[in-house]
Amino acid sequence: MRRTREMRRLTDVFLAGDAQARFSSGDLRREANITNQRLATLLEVLRDRGWIAHGWGENAPGTPPYYVLTDVGRRELTD
Repeated sequence: MRRTREMRRLTDVFLAGDAQARFSSGDLRREANITNQRLATLLEVLRDRGWIAHGWGENAPGTPPYYVLTDVGRRELTD
């Protein structure tokens, strides 16, 4: 699969974390050096492919979502 430079930077951030790594959108934006609007688009693509999942913190209402790389995503991105 051909990936854009931005997509590669974003997926590299996910791959750098361990299997339980959780990333906030702010962390991903800073680490991948991409805009909020572009990040939202790329995250949607990754979710649609089943490569990432998202959730919310259990402790505080209104906590921003976090994103995790799925096992499928890790396999697909390391091939």
